[in-house]
Formats: sequence, C-alpha cells, structure tokens
Amino acid sequence: MATDVYEAIATRRTIRDFNDRLIARDVLLRILDAGLKAPSHNHLREWHFVVVDDPHQRARLVRFFHKEWTKDDLEAWMDECGMEDERQRAMYADGVPKQTAMVLDAGALVIPCFRQRGPLLGEKRSLHELNAFASIWAVIENVLIAAASEGIQGVTKIVSTPKERDHIRKTLGVREEYEIPCYLLVGYPAGDAVWNEQIPINVEERFHMNRWNSPKGDQGGT
Repeated sequence: MATDVYEAIATRRTIRDFNDRLIARDVLLRILDAGLKAPSHNHLREWHFVVVDDPHQRARLVRFFHKEWTKDDLEAWMDECGMEDERQRAMYADGVPKQTAMVLDAGALVIPCFRQRGPLLGEKRSLHELNAFASIWAVIENVLIAAASEGIQGVTKIVSTPKERDHIRKTLGVREEYEIPCYLLVGYPAGDAVWNEQIPINVEERFHMNRWNSPKGDQGGT
C-alpha cells in the first residue's frame, strides 16, 4: 500500500489539457472521499464540494475571469512578478492562456468549500485564524494524489478576489458562511497535453537537522 501512495505522489502532475473522457461517478466519489480523509483543524471536517458538469454553468463562471493573452502581455506580466527561472516562465506561459479552456474542458470541475468563521481576508492577529484555509488545501492535495492513482491529473485556479468568490457563490448558490479557495479541475490528460518540467529538488539539500544549514549528518549538541 505504501508503494502505491509514493507512486501516486511521484506521478502527480499539473495538467491543463484534458480529453473528453468522462470520469465515472464512482471514481469521482472515491477521489473526493480521499479529500475528506484529510486532517481537519477543528475535527469537524466542514467541507463541501460543488461539482459543475452543466456547460452553461461553467460558461457563466469563466465569464468573470476570461482574458485573451498576447505573448507581450504574458512576458510583461511575468516580468512584473519577478519570474527569472526559465522553467517557471515556461509553465506560466503555457498555463495562463489556458485558464478558460481548462475550466470548460476538464472531466470534472470541483468547487471545494470550507466553513469560515469570521472574515478570511484582512488584518490577521495570528496564523490560527487561517486554520480553516490551511485545512482545505490538505483536502485538495489528497484529491490530487488520489486522482493520480486513478490515471487522472488536475490543476487548481485560485479564486483571486472577494468579487470572484461572490460571483461563484451567486452562480452556484454556495452558502455565505463558506469560503471558496479555488477551482479544482481534474480529468484524463489529452494525448498532446503539456507536461511541464518539474524542477528537481534534492531532499538532502532541503534537510536541516536541529538548526537551519546544519552540516549534513550533524545531530546537533553543544
């Protein structure tokens, strides 16, 4: 069982190009159920999924953020964001113009919702106030890993502003006390799907024992 988990994690990729193969209902429910097994900040698991398969509803959602990107627009935006790594720029150059298409074409469009007590955005006194927000991302990661184990890949699109969140709420009838972190799109990759190069990371170079930048193998002590 552990091997299956590690394999799913290793094979998960962000995919924005989907074919038209439908995700069977039992498979989709199994994937979403994996999300509900994530750790919860308050033990109550106050999470819901709105699955949107109506093409008219999807069209209403993308109308809010749709934009035609030119190459110059993209280059200027990436420069403004301070992107210098060419692999990062390649990923955004491919992904940003596909945001509308991926929402319309994904085998499943899932809107994850989490119950938020008090305002999510604004001045924060402590990280504890973001616990519910943190928990929903554990849910999303579980869904993506479970999807990868089924040969299904996915991508998220962040809900950028309160206005966009309110548009989704109104369109889909989401209750006011629930926040929406992102669009979660999953599906079977198209034959010509772009698989962006994942930047390799050596865990030994990110591993610190007792103190940041401690020598490898140093067990600490005085």
